[in-house]
Amino acid sequence: MLKQLTISNFKLIDHIECDFNTGLTVLTGETGAGKSIILSALITLLEGKPGSDIFHDEKQPVIISAIFSLPQNPAFHSQLNDIGFASDQDEIILRRHISRKSHGGINNRIYLNDQPTTGNTVTSLATHLIEFVDQHQQQSLRNPKEPLRLLDAYGDLLPLKKGYYNLFHEHQEHERRLELWQHEISEAARQMDYYTHQLTELADARLDPREEDELLALRLQYQQIGKLRELTREAEEISYSNNSSIIDNCYRLLEIFAELSRRDSEAPRAEESLTGIIDSLQDICKENSNYMTRLEIDEQTIEETEERLALLERLKRKFATDVNGLIELRKELEERVRSWENRDTEKESLILELAKKREGMLNAAEKLGRARQEQGEILARTVTGHLHDLNLSQARFLIKREDIPCSATGKDHITFRFSANPGEEPAPIGDIASGGELSRLLLALKTALAHRYQLPTMIFDEVDTGLGGGTAAAVGRKIADIAENCQVITVTHLPQVAAFADQHFIIDKISDPDKEQTKIQLIRIGSEKEQDRIRELARMGSGEEITKEAEEHARVLRKEAGK
Repeated sequence: MLKQLTISNFKLIDHIECDFNTGLTVLTGETGAGKSIILSALITLLEGKPGSDIFHDEKQPVIISAIFSLPQNPAFHSQLNDIGFASDQDEIILRRHISRKSHGGINNRIYLNDQPTTGNTVTSLATHLIEFVDQHQQQSLRNPKEPLRLLDAYGDLLPLKKGYYNLFHEHQEHERRLELWQHEISEAARQMDYYTHQLTELADARLDPREEDELLALRLQYQQIGKLRELTREAEEISYSNNSSIIDNCYRLLEIFAELSRRDSEAPRAEESLTGIIDSLQDICKENSNYMTRLEIDEQTIEETEERLALLERLKRKFATDVNGLIELRKELEERVRSWENRDTEKESLILELAKKREGMLNAAEKLGRARQEQGEILARTVTGHLHDLNLSQARFLIKREDIPCSATGKDHITFRFSANPGEEPAPIGDIASGGELSRLLLALKTALAHRYQLPTMIFDEVDTGLGGGTAAAVGRKIADIAENCQVITVTHLPQVAAFADQHFIIDKISDPDKEQTKIQLIRIGSEKEQDRIRELARMGSGEEITKEAEEHARVLRKEAGK
């Protein structure tokens, strides 16, 4: 619920701070006193679309803050956790700071528990905290989409609706997949000869991702074959074949050190080291010999290498990719040809799967439709009862469900039908209902929905306009009934409604001659000031001159409300 609202420098408000209680709170005041400005400030805080005319003092910032106790709503707490705010507190504080920039324009900053946040975040959170009901919402009842939204909210059908939507989305995706497959097959039919020719060409090439590097290395080898042979022969001669080769000299050293050891026990021992050197040199000579053999490349090998490299180069240019890309293209063409060859089987499988998806979607749509029919009948009876309480004793309210092709919301077209007079068949609201009837119908709907909503606060802004007498008292009773389930704040000009208030604020417009400006002030009528409340109700009923008869009528209203 809304616990406290503080407004500074907003339109006619210099500074106001008011605490709100549970139950029904009314805001009253003379016409033009600025009652709705307070609600306008709250909307600016939560929706964040300030105009350029909101500043009471152009040099000072507009500051609007509100303290809310946290609702017992898992979705709200989950959202708080998702955006990184702890949800284990008792309340949250929203604050908006709006100021003019020196070069024009507006700075608009918003904070959640004194941490900067985004307007979208606050607007999203606000949907779990508060609902505004005004005369504009009366017209929203004429919106073709509104009946379905209200019925689903009343019947708690959102889980069913979400389950259906998931199946609808899967069906749509599978339908698009089948259409895409049919398009691809249609394209393939026109190009299959071309695809087959390309695939044959790539398959005959027997592509290997390592081959090109191996061929290029071989080309580099035979391009410098003369120098390679010269170097390997020289290495063979130095290490082995010359009369004074390294290996021969190592054997001679081995003999020398052996002779030294026989003659003198103190001579160096080099046999083991020299033996290791000789073994290593012999391994090197063997590798060199093998390498010399591989250098014997014939002309046929050279010709085949060049032909193969030329083939790879031609394919790379033709298909504008490298060897790895050619291999991937071959796989893609194989899949296209295979799909074409298996098209009948694949089509049958896709159609069968689509039929299963459609059956699941239709079953969910049927289940959702039955639930809507059942809940619609309950809601219609409930709303009709509330309309009778609101001095529309002959009113009839029906909810009609008609089958339509499946859409994202189901296969139901929902319309609200209403008649206020006996003998009239209920017809679509837009065709019949007057402004006063719409006001009461909206209130009847909100009363019914209040029992199902998890919303902690509802705000009514002059929804009783155009009503009076016994109807006004009936409206007051209904608003008080809603206030038993959630906090209600209402702006009203009817004493019959204000009489039901648990908390009463008077909005008064005053002039400040020093500053040559007009501002409004908020006066709270405490429970201990019952006479002040009586006088305000009397003023609302009679105007500026408060008569004894008006005061007596106000006391009657309070007494009736107390019952």
